[in-house]
Amino acid sequence: MNLEVQFVRAMVGYALARADNQRARARRGESELGASALEWAIISAILVAAAIAIGAVVKGVIDRRTGEIQKG
Repeated sequence: MNLEVQFVRAMVGYALARADNQRARARRGESELGASALEWAIISAILVAAAIAIGAVVKGVIDRRTGEIQKG
């Protein structure tokens, strides 16, 4: 597994764990709205970075396959 895929998996895993933690805290009534908004902004930024990384990986695979097809 290449480094980009490992990075994306780690970031998505972290974001999902944080989201689960926030949902559990909300169910218990632990409301920290300011901190929660900041955490969601950070999670969103991580997901955007992960999407960009996934896009780069997919583009690399497509470019490589295109080159293989053109070579015959």
